Amino acid sequence: MAKWEAFQQCPGCGFDIFSGEGVRSCSWGDCPYLPEELDVFCPYCRFNFFTMEGNPPCEDEMTCEHGVEPRSHVANLRRFAVEHGASD
Repeated sequence: MAKWEAFQQCPGCGFDIFSGEGVRSCSWGDCPYLPEELDVFCPYCRFNFFTMEGNPPCEDEMTCEHGVEPRSHVANLRRFAVEHGASD
């Protein structure tokens, strides 16, 4: 089992790792414990490649060079969502 497959949020945390919204139980902007393999947000503009929401400055977010790695994590997050009873 990969490390990201066993990820669990902190008790009481309302941060939604799928949408990037919600009230966090800590003072961090993003979850500091979220495994990199589940991070689907563009590091440049914070576009969410899982929900396809955001305001990217690039013309095509699916070909943007900043999104190569986060796009590769979408399959992991989809699998994580299925295994944890979430949906996109």
